[in-house]
Amino acid sequence: MSEPKRSHSAPLDLPDRTDQLEPTPVEGCAGCAELARARDTARAGRDLTTVTDCNVLMARHPDGH
Repeated sequence: MSEPKRSHSAPLDLPDRTDQLEPTPVEGCAGCAELARARDTARAGRDLTTVTDCNVLMARHPDGH
């Protein structure tokens, strides 16, 4: 039987993507406007998970335009 590992693996080095542009709402689209409002509200409340979710949904949303 092998000896159990007693140390953690090396930490992950994730890329810093904070300099990437966020998706912009399409003018005249109510769905885009709502996502942009939700994103702004989430950012003001420091809810970065919701900010990211709104960005993903907005980036996918143009497929429906």
